[in-house]
Amino acid sequence: MFIELSLEEKEKFIKDKYHGKWRLSGKTAAVIKKIDSILNNTKSNPEKLVAVEGIWAANQLLKYNIEIKALVLDLDSIKSQDAYKIMIDLSDIAEEIHMVSSSTYKKIAEIGTSAGIYVLAKFPQKTLLDLSPDKHQVIAVLDGLEIPGNIGTIIRSCDGTNTDAVIICNRKTRITHPKILRSSQGSCFKIPIVEESSEATIDWLKKNGYRIILTDTDAKKFYYEENYEGKLAIVMGSERYGISKEWYEIDTESIKIPMYGDCDSLNVGIAATLILYEAAVSRTVGPRN
Repeated sequence: MFIELSLEEKEKFIKDKYHGKWRLSGKTAAVIKKIDSILNNTKSNPEKLVAVEGIWAANQLLKYNIEIKALVLDLDSIKSQDAYKIMIDLSDIAEEIHMVSSSTYKKIAEIGTSAGIYVLAKFPQKTLLDLSPDKHQVIAVLDGLEIPGNIGTIIRSCDGTNTDAVIICNRKTRITHPKILRSSQGSCFKIPIVEESSEATIDWLKKNGYRIILTDTDAKKFYYEENYEGKLAIVMGSERYGISKEWYEIDTESIKIPMYGDCDSLNVGIAATLILYEAAVSRTVGPRN
């Protein structure tokens, strides 16, 4: 079995099986520098590449047919049958395979259970043209959100509530930010995510007959009083500045979450989760009496 082979035998296995797309790479290799820049969010990323580590995360990439640009392997750390299977599945579809030493791998590794597998993948890019009003009936619109962890949390909640798509307007952070990937727990590879201007998004929603619901602390209606039937776009605004003015210049509805303490609002990730679950339950079992 592969896991019982020596390092030299493992290297020979990869070289023989994947002739033409493997290479031995060190700490100064371009792929290592690229992963490092993505992890630290230090350079532009026009290709929208993401760095994904470990068996569980790699399985998500395979599950959702994400394009694999490069596979980085620390063969010494591939010691389980699960890791071997994932390595083969990824190697079959990766454009490049990089075999690195354990010391090189530790330069990019963040978790202790990555099993020697690191993937450079292409984030799935969608446009409004990829969305179908019939299929994508409940859409979360994130307007000007700045904190990557909140965006990832909302994307994860969209998965949990069967929300059909996410549109990011007035973007303040890269969708490939490591904290978005980490906090979304892989949901960012499943949920269609579109980056678009507020103007184009509003035009598309109006053209396709969506009701637009703004989350606003000054609203007169509580979120549990809303009727969530039909095609909906639920708009969440920036943590600091709220929803941009373009959304207030069109025909919309507004809802709020009641606050019983001294705080006047919740973290946007928590608030969005409450509202998305309310919409999901209402659409599944009916509105509250």
